[in-house]
Amino acid sequence: MDKEALNLKAFNMYGGFNQAGDEYHILNTKTPVPWCNVMANEHFGTIVSSYGTVYSYYKNSQGFKISNWCNDWISFKQGEIFEGIYDKNYNMICGFGYTKILQEGDDIKKELNIFISSYENIKIQRITLKNNGKDTKKVKISYRIDPVMGVVKDVNRNYILCKEIENGIQMKNPYSLEFSNCITYITVGGMSKECKVEYFPTEYKVQVEVELSKDEQAEFSIILGCTENIEDIQKVQKNFTEVDAIEREYKNTADYWRKLVVKNMKLEDEYLNILANGWLLYQTIVCRLFARSGFYQSGGAIGYRDQLQDTLSLISSWPERTRKQIVLHASKQFEKGDVLHWWHEHSGAGIRTYFSDDYLWLPYVLAEYVTRTGDISVLDEKTPYVEDKPMNGRREVYDLYRNIEKYDTVYEHAKKTINYGLSRINESNGLLHIGDGDWNDGFSNIRGESVWLTFFMMNVLEKFIYLANIKSDYKVAKEYEKKIEEFKASILANTWDTDHFVRAFFENGEILGAYSNNECKIDLISQAWAVISMKQYEDVQDKLKTCLQTADKYLVDRKVGIVKLLYPAFNNTDKNNPGYIRAYVPGIRENGGQYTHASVWLAKAYFEMNEYKKGEEILKLINPISHSDTKEKADIYMVEPYVVAADIYSNKEHPGRGGWTWYTGSSGWMYKVIEDYLADNKK
Repeated sequence: MDKEALNLKAFNMYGGFNQAGDEYHILNTKTPVPWCNVMANEHFGTIVSSYGTVYSYYKNSQGFKISNWCNDWISFKQGEIFEGIYDKNYNMICGFGYTKILQEGDDIKKELNIFISSYENIKIQRITLKNNGKDTKKVKISYRIDPVMGVVKDVNRNYILCKEIENGIQMKNPYSLEFSNCITYITVGGMSKECKVEYFPTEYKVQVEVELSKDEQAEFSIILGCTENIEDIQKVQKNFTEVDAIEREYKNTADYWRKLVVKNMKLEDEYLNILANGWLLYQTIVCRLFARSGFYQSGGAIGYRDQLQDTLSLISSWPERTRKQIVLHASKQFEKGDVLHWWHEHSGAGIRTYFSDDYLWLPYVLAEYVTRTGDISVLDEKTPYVEDKPMNGRREVYDLYRNIEKYDTVYEHAKKTINYGLSRINESNGLLHIGDGDWNDGFSNIRGESVWLTFFMMNVLEKFIYLANIKSDYKVAKEYEKKIEEFKASILANTWDTDHFVRAFFENGEILGAYSNNECKIDLISQAWAVISMKQYEDVQDKLKTCLQTADKYLVDRKVGIVKLLYPAFNNTDKNNPGYIRAYVPGIRENGGQYTHASVWLAKAYFEMNEYKKGEEILKLINPISHSDTKEKADIYMVEPYVVAADIYSNKEHPGRGGWTWYTGSSGWMYKVIEDYLADNKK
């Protein structure tokens, strides 16, 4: 074992964290699956992995992929290919905003430093070469992209126009409906000595050759960019000609990300400390808010509930971003009170559905933001509605949704979502209608009532009453207080099953999440949100303690190190079909695996009950570093140790295997719970 490995924390024979915890060093890039780093600004980004570069995009990671995206880790094909570096026997360092590739052979030491400018829509690939041999050497490096210039290569490839320009290559897809003005380019800059640079437009390739004498070092940068203005290309070529300019931009990028994500928390647990001091916020901002893409999904869209929840983690450190997100989402509401489930910001295309929790995240996040920042001005910010396009009996409608000339304050938008939700109460049991799913999209066929949603509404109402009083909206405040009591009575009368709360009711009145079920006898989020929503009531304390004990008994698997979303998994035995959740293999994703988002809510519930040791235990249990700090663990877990996975398998064939990484709201929630309950010794 080499000296570097001995200095790494949580080393697992593939890699480990540096002593500061702000870099992950991969010394063996034959990782079980591709271990990635996401780098992006608001409009431009890239994903690189231990297996090679995944791809790059501009403006929308789904709609305008510059290079080809491949999420098949078994037969992985790089979207961008280097020859001469990053191609054999290399190490990789993942940091906040940058990735370094280190390679040595034939007496030449090579370093490739990849980063995305914080303000220019460019990827800088800075290559440093040093000749450690006795003889003069010629070193040749080539870089080629597998172009897409749209959504899918097979559809767009034949329409790409590529030509050589002065000091570069320029590519366009003039037949793109939404991105026909976008110009992709490759250029070389930042040369420390004269290099031979050749461009091959028919191959979408650049090649750089440099001659190095003994002990000589040279560097140059291959820049990939995209713009709608040809003058921007000329500006980039001018501004990044010199080595010093590249160095400044790298330092600015690293400083930018450190200021955004490193918060100097002092936590007792070393692994939680590493995650909380950079990695969780980096994952949330760069992947969820900027790129909206990862190795396993390249979505590009903004989810109504998704990105609102992500910005909960930024209220203390970047409140301007949370405020901006609130105002944006308020403008995606229909006059009826429902909202777009998701949309593409560049086009306005989105989807209208009957999902029942989307809209309630607006008042939730708004109340949390105002309560913690004191910024009441956001309540009076005016935003428009989107045009009404009726469902006409359909369960979902994908269309272009433009804003109309009708405005309301953010406060009124948020109140309207609550009132729309309150209009969907089943009078027979006092619970809220689930629509085509609540937080769990997989419950797409229940069409009855959601117990979890009712708990969530209680918590939303409690938070919103504070805002109503600020606005002197006392009638609404009293009405919401009454509703909370009514919901509580309905919950206690209809949803308690021996030692836990049930999850939902089918349209025919049958229960989901009860002992009478063969599948899903208990669901995690009903227990967690029962505590979050009713912790202040003395008369339910015994039930709350009991439901947490039951959750621990059936859902917390300490041997595997996971917290299951529900138990037992669906396996086509019950007569009522809950929805597409059954399409997942038992123990995978929502179907009885760990869904980390919900696991963090269990930790939050324990903290709310002042059971700090239990809450911290759950956070330690689901911490990815805990799943990968030895080779044996890493080979089971398989995915990256430095970012949170959306899900971990519980099925008997692959217990403890990580699923979807990077692109998950779990990172933001985990940071928020740590910040709220563990930072600065709050316990």
